[in-house]
Amino acid sequence: MSDCTPDAPEYKVFFLDDQGKIKKSKDLKAVATDKDAVSAARLLLDGRRLELFEGCRFVRAFSVNGAASERTSSGIGKPDEEASPA
Repeated sequence: MSDCTPDAPEYKVFFLDDQGKIKKSKDLKAVATDKDAVSAARLLLDGRRLELFEGCRFVRAFSVNGAASERTSSGIGKPDEEASPA
């Protein structure tokens, strides 16, 4: 089975440092939708940038100030084009 096609959604939040490198990650258990995962990720904001993924699919990035944005790329920590904050 591929990591990109799980039987059930598997959301994970990545905590990034100032250089965009992963410092730690956290699985979001019992989360079934993007909306619920975004809400759960917002509760984890601690002054670092966060990125939310479902399997290998990029969902959202959260800036240091807590704003969420959707991006066109799935590269962790890369400053790609950002849409309007959601």
